[in-house]
Amino acid sequence: MMDRDAILAELIEIEGMLLDDRLKEEDRHCLHGAAQALRNVLDASTWAAASQSFYRVGERPREAGSVRLH
Repeated sequence: MMDRDAILAELIEIEGMLLDDRLKEEDRHCLHGAAQALRNVLDASTWAAASQSFYRVGERPREAGSVRLH
C-alpha cells in the first residue's frame, strides 16, 4: 500500500510529464485520468459519483429498451 507521500510524489511526476509538448494526445488523456485518480485517493470528498454505465471498448452505448437478454 502506498502512503500519502508516495502518492503525492507520483502525482507530481505525472503533472511534470503533462508539461511535455511532445506528448501524444491519447497519452495525455491517460495521464490526466491517472492524476485525477490519485487526487481522488488523497481527498475522497472530491470524488464524483461513479457512472453506472459500462461499455466495451469500441462499442457504442445502446438504448436500454433495445437490448434483449435471453
